[in-house]
Amino acid sequence: MACPQIITGREFLSRTLAHIDCQAQVIGSYGYQALGQPGSTASILVSALLTIFIALFGIRLMFGPSPKARDAVFDVLKIGIVLSLAFSWPAFRTVIYDVTLKGPAQIASVVQTSSGNGGASFFVERLQSADDAVVRLTTLGSGRNAGALIENEGSASTFEAAAIQDDTAYGSARILYLASTIGALGLLRIGAGLLLALTPVVAGLLLFTQSRGIFAGWLKGLLFTFAGSVGATLVLAVQLAIIEPWLADALSVRGLGYATPAAPTELLAITLAFALVQLAMLWLLAKILFYRGWLTLPDLPEPLQPLTGDRQAPLVERQRAEPIVLRAERISNSIEKSIRRERQISNQRFDQTSVVTTSGGQRIGGGAVESARLGNSYRRSNLRRSRAATMRDQQ
Repeated sequence: MACPQIITGREFLSRTLAHIDCQAQVIGSYGYQALGQPGSTASILVSALLTIFIALFGIRLMFGPSPKARDAVFDVLKIGIVLSLAFSWPAFRTVIYDVTLKGPAQIASVVQTSSGNGGASFFVERLQSADDAVVRLTTLGSGRNAGALIENEGSASTFEAAAIQDDTAYGSARILYLASTIGALGLLRIGAGLLLALTPVVAGLLLFTQSRGIFAGWLKGLLFTFAGSVGATLVLAVQLAIIEPWLADALSVRGLGYATPAAPTELLAITLAFALVQLAMLWLLAKILFYRGWLTLPDLPEPLQPLTGDRQAPLVERQRAEPIVLRAERISNSIEKSIRRERQISNQRFDQTSVVTTSGGQRIGGGAVESARLGNSYRRSNLRRSRAATMRDQQ
C-alpha cells in the first residue's frame, strides 16, 4: 500500500495527515497478518500457550477439584476469544480494526453536525485551508509600515506596544498550529496501528491470570486511542470554528489596505491556548480510562451530640451489663483457677490412698463395701520384719 508523499508548500498539512492515517492502517493490517500467519513466532507462541492451558485444565479435571460449570464456560469463551483475535483476520477486522480506526471519525462527524461546527467529510480540507490562510496573513503582515488604521485607532506608534514582533508571532502561531494538529493525531493514529499489529501476541496472554493484566492494558490502550481520536477531532473542530472567521476578517482588513496591529498576538494566543487544550484533553481521557477500581468517598464522621436522658439510660445499662475486665485481672483469674484445680486433684488422690480395705473387701472408715481387686488377696498386707527386729522390739 503506497502512502501519499509529503511535499512542501501547499497541501503540507493535508498530505501529512493522510500519510499518518495511511501508515496507521498499514501497520495495523499488515503487521497483524504478518504476526498471525501460520508458522510465525507469534502463532507458535499462542499455540504453545493454548496447549499449556488445555493441559492444565485436563490435569485439574483428573486430579484436582472439578471446575464449576461457570468456570468451564468462561474457559471455553477465553479459548474462543483468543483464537478469534489471534488467527481470524475477518472477525478481527470487523470487530476491532474498523471500529478503532474508522469509528472515531463517524462519532466526531455526528457530534460536529449536531453542534453546528460543520461535518467531518471535509475536515482535513478545512484544516489545510486554515493553514493556507495563516500563510497568506503572514505574507501580508500586520501593516506596520502602512500607517492606515481602522477608525483612527492610533498612530504608527501602536506597534511599539506589542509584546512580540509580528514575524515572530505569526511564525510561532503557525508552528503551534501544525505541531499540535500533527502531534496529537499522529500519536493516536500510530499508537492505534501499533496496538492492532500486536494483537496476535497479546491475545494469548488472556488465558492465564498472571498475564491477564497485560491484556487489560492493551485493551485500555485501544480505548484510549479511540476516545482520544474523538476528543482531538472535536477540539480541532472548535478551534476551526474560532479561527476560520477570524482569519477571514483579518485577510479582508489587510486586503483593504488597513493595518491589523493586534492580529499577531491574537493568533499566537489562540494557537497556544488550543495546543494546551489538546494536551489537557488527552491527559484527562488517559486519567479516566486507566483508572483502577471505583471511586469511593471516605465516611464522614458523625457530629457529636449531647446525650439526653432517654439516650443516656441505655448507655449506662450497657456499661453495667458489660464490665470492663483488664488483662492483668484475666491472667490472675486464670492462675487462680489452675491452682484450685490442682488442689482438688491432689485431695482426691490423698483420699484414695488413705482408704484401707480388709481382706474381705470391706472399707474401714464408714465407706461403702468395695470388692478387692483381682490379685490383691495374695499380696502382703503388713510390712516384712526380720527376726532380730522382732526380738529387739519384745525386749
